[in-house]
Parts: sequence; structure tokens; C-alpha cells
Amino acid sequence: ARPVMAGTLPARVTSTRENDTYGHIDKHGRYRVNMLFDRARWETGFESLWVRQSRPYAGDTYGLHLPLLAGTEVAIGFEDGNPDRPYIAGVLHDSAHGDHVTIRNDKRNVLRTPANNKIRLDDERGKEHIKVSTEYGGKSQLNLGHLVDSDRQPRGEGFELRTDSRGAIRAQKGIFISADGQVQAQGQVLDMEPAVSNLAEAREQMMSISGDAQKATANPADLQA
Repeated sequence: ARPVMAGTLPARVTSTRENDTYGHIDKHGRYRVNMLFDRARWETGFESLWVRQSRPYAGDTYGLHLPLLAGTEVAIGFEDGNPDRPYIAGVLHDSAHGDHVTIRNDKRNVLRTPANNKIRLDDERGKEHIKVSTEYGGKSQLNLGHLVDSDRQPRGEGFELRTDSRGAIRAQKGIFISADGQVQAQGQVLDMEPAVSNLAEAREQMMSISGDAQKATANPADLQA
């Protein structure tokens, strides 16, 4: 009878490339790993057969996959305890690859890639904020809520969309920009009634000014343009 593997075993993801900056995976998204107890000498990147990774979301052409880099510590589980059916059950930080969320920033929820593409959600009560950023072109960011700098000093509140490069806004069916509030996101997104009312009021004021100008024999304002 074959042995039954209970629990998990520690291993590290490997790659055929030295200092590989990307995940070394096959056409099915599988990895090769080196068991930490294995003292045999293998060709680099061929220490195991291809191994699947367990993920929180997966399906046909969709799912969640954040590629693991060589050197990442993983926990290897075994399907039905079968030593011939290993899979990556989880991923671990270690002393050489520290966690990016610690007691120093324990109010933050952070998804950060090796290239520093980042989604950060700060749950500190009264200072909630979200940041989405990328390093390309200097830095481009979407900041929402309580805005802070890299030293966590306040920069403002609301939202900011900024880039060190170029930007463009396009909307084929039109763009509506307004300073009229909709408290707690109530009301229709394209409600233009306040804006139309302000424009009508402005037109009435211009008509009144034009009438006063005509009485004073000044050139009337051109309201037809």
C-alpha cells in the first residue's frame, strides 16, 4: 500500500532562469517546486514535475492567479494523501521574504505585485482611503477618501486622479462634470436639473444686464452666441 501524506510539506518555487522576475509556469499555469528536505541535486527548475496551485477562485478561462516568483515558500499538500498528487496548498512569507502588512501598517489591506502595482485599502476608522497605483511613466494613481502622502501625512480628501505622464478622458456619449452634490450617492448619475437651473438663472441675469446696458446706451451683450 502506498504511504499516506498527512498535512503539508515546505517547498520553494523554482525557475530555470536565475533571478527570474516573472513566474515560471507552464501552459496550464503550474509550477515546479523544490522540497526543502530534498538534498538530492537536480537541474535548476526541474526539481519536481509541474504542480498545480490551489486558489480561492478558479474556473474555465476565469479565476484569480497572482504568479509566484522563484524562491517563494509554499506549503505542499497531497490530494487524498497521495504522494504522487502534490499541489500548492498555500503561500508563506518567511525571514527572507517579509510580509508587507505587519504591526506597522496593520490597518491596511494591500495587494502589491513585485513591480509595485498596488491596490491599498486603509480601514483606519475616520481615515478610510483607497489607492490604486502603478509605477509606469513615473507614477499614476487613483486616490479615494482620506488622502495621505508616503509619510501618511494628510494631503486632502475626496478623490484624486493623477499621473506623472500624460492623461486623457474620453466618453463617446458625453461627459457631465458638476459641483452639485448628491449626498450619500443618492439620485441619478446624470441628473442635470441643478445645472440646467443654474444656467437658466445665469441667462436671466445676462438678460437683465443687457437691458440695463441698452438703457445706458451701451452695446448690448450678445446673448445669441
